[in-house]
Amino acid sequence: MIELILTSFPLLIRIAYLRFRRKAITVYNVYRAVFVWFLLFLALVFTIEYYHPDSDSGIVPFRIVPVVAEKGGTVTSLHVSAGQQVKPGDLLFTVEDSSEVAAVAVAGSVVDEAEQQVAVAKSQLQEAQAAVSTAQAKLDEANIQLSNQQKLRDEKSPAFALDRYLRAQDEQKERAADVSEAQARLATAELQADKLAPAELGTAKASLQQAQVELDKTRISAAVAGRIEQLTLNVGDRAAQVALNPAMVIVPDRMEDDPAEVVAGFTQVNRSVLHVGMPAEVACQSNINNGMTNSVLPARVVRIQDSIATGQVVPTGKLIQPSDRGGNGDVVVHLRLEHPEQQDLLVDGSRCLVQAYTTRISGSLAGTTMGGIIEAWAIEKAIIMRMKVWVMLAAGAGLGGG
Repeated sequence: MIELILTSFPLLIRIAYLRFRRKAITVYNVYRAVFVWFLLFLALVFTIEYYHPDSDSGIVPFRIVPVVAEKGGTVTSLHVSAGQQVKPGDLLFTVEDSSEVAAVAVAGSVVDEAEQQVAVAKSQLQEAQAAVSTAQAKLDEANIQLSNQQKLRDEKSPAFALDRYLRAQDEQKERAADVSEAQARLATAELQADKLAPAELGTAKASLQQAQVELDKTRISAAVAGRIEQLTLNVGDRAAQVALNPAMVIVPDRMEDDPAEVVAGFTQVNRSVLHVGMPAEVACQSNINNGMTNSVLPARVVRIQDSIATGQVVPTGKLIQPSDRGGNGDVVVHLRLEHPEQQDLLVDGSRCLVQAYTTRISGSLAGTTMGGIIEAWAIEKAIIMRMKVWVMLAAGAGLGGG
């Protein structure tokens, strides 16, 4: 409407001229002026819409964390309610854990038994070491006796007796065999105390840890800080294990270094004028009010998605062709509010109207008067945007029907 009024001057001038000449105003007399008017109107609309693009598909995106149980079972207790704020590690709910508790108890008893086996193995090692010492002492004594008998034999002493010499030999061989046997037992005891018993203890502890892990899976805790929403779980229900059917969802708190953004889709033609740092205004339905306070918020483009969604290809088992894709796809633009103190005004998931304004004319119009006029003409788009906000307010209040 504003463009029609502003570009109607050729027709007005022609009518004024015909009246001045006292000529009849007919279609034949004014069709050239109407044609020029139409061309000027198209040129103005194209220029404004091209250099100052807008989008009504803006949203305030947010993520959710679905909560599912790693182990299925009957819910035995519920520790949260819808809308409750939780921190990482807070207990959400528990499922039936009798079998897991029993498994932990069994694994604990196996660990105790393995620890006792380690103590027994160490005791047996000490006994084996003592047995080796005793056998070695007896062998030393037998060696002395045999050495004395050999000395008497070599000296051909009258005190030498062959039977004593033979008994000394037999005694020495017997004691040597005892030492070998004691050393073998010592080696076995060392293997049991140093390798086998600790290995069995380690296996038992690993089994206990695994059983404890399975028990911990029956206690579902919050992984992130946020707000509980969409709670559909009650005591006695079966806990879902599929993320497509979660027991509840957590809406994570936003981090200070990740403020809320408005994401909008623009036509692919607008890609040539959109750029990072481009000023814009956003008006979200959730904070429009009859006083128009904080209804239109200044923003700035912070990121433009390099890819267009309609071009993505995923394995489907059949050949695809471009005509199978519905729609042209949007250029996805991320905007962030200019003033950080207004971040709290953005409601997650709200639908928003986005109006971008060109302040960087490129090409042959750069630095020219026409380029300045195009930049200044953003005031009209700002006015139209506020008119749209009033329409949104009326429609949201029920005046639009539906």
